[in-house]
Amino acid sequence: MNVTDLVTRFGAAAPWLVSLAAVTVIGVIVAAFVQGRSISIWPPGIGSHPAACARAAPGVAGEPPGGAAGEPPADREFPVHRAQGFYQEVAPNYDLRNSGNLVQTHLATVAQLQQLRAQRSSLRVLDLGGGTGKLIAIAFFNDPSITWTYVDFCPAMAAQFRRNLAGYPLGRSAEVHVEDFTRVLPGLAPHAYDVVLLSLVLSSMPAMPDFGLLARTLAPGGALIVTDINPGYTFAKPLYKVPVGGETVALRTTPVDPFDVIRRAEAAGLCPTEQRALGEGSTYYSFVTVFTSTPIRRLDATALGAAPATLTAG
Repeated sequence: MNVTDLVTRFGAAAPWLVSLAAVTVIGVIVAAFVQGRSISIWPPGIGSHPAACARAAPGVAGEPPGGAAGEPPADREFPVHRAQGFYQEVAPNYDLRNSGNLVQTHLATVAQLQQLRAQRSSLRVLDLGGGTGKLIAIAFFNDPSITWTYVDFCPAMAAQFRRNLAGYPLGRSAEVHVEDFTRVLPGLAPHAYDVVLLSLVLSSMPAMPDFGLLARTLAPGGALIVTDINPGYTFAKPLYKVPVGGETVALRTTPVDPFDVIRRAEAAGLCPTEQRALGEGSTYYSFVTVFTSTPIRRLDATALGAAPATLTAG
């Protein structure tokens, strides 16, 4: 439509309409400029509001937890206070989800246990939140000198543990408690265990356990082994996802600060003997921390190292 067409259709009102349209267009452009939007003359276009871009950008301060850009949401999500329901549902598929980094974290725990086993004629293990046992307990399936006390609040996980070790010495001798370990701890005999394991457990809990009760269970010279995910990684990827029956089920995990773990353990009278980051490059995926009930040596800040706060996906 040209000017002649406008005059023919609207008559004397045509100049007013043209002026109104021009004012409207100029007003929109000025408003977009003030808001900081991008403006394109040809092809004509106005960009998104910067606030909307900031909300969509990955890693921007103020982004809601779990809002990693480009990561599809889970079909169903469990908070940590409902972790029992999550693990009950994913137990049959749990070990299918283990990534290379997760396996390496489990193997670091196994290596610590093997080192302790080599120093003793027997080993009494308290495995808190033991899961399926497939990557830790199963490494000692045929050792009759190891006694294993298994605790997990998820019946389906305990069933997987029994199934994985059925017919082997460790499976026959294991003492299994299907209960929240925070309720089991007060009833356990003091100084009864050479090793207490907390392997990838704290990040599934809404609050830290009582480290005084953990220390109470250790025999003189016994070790508490704690492994968990780097808190920076958890902030970046808080959802632990497992495929179940054609949908994705996820647990929103809790960041675990390794230095908070050390502080709590020391307050309970335990002494840190090893702190190690697990993962390649300048970032890391998880950590392993070992404590003893008998002071051997104390780590200083140099030995502990500085943990980066921001991670790449592992």
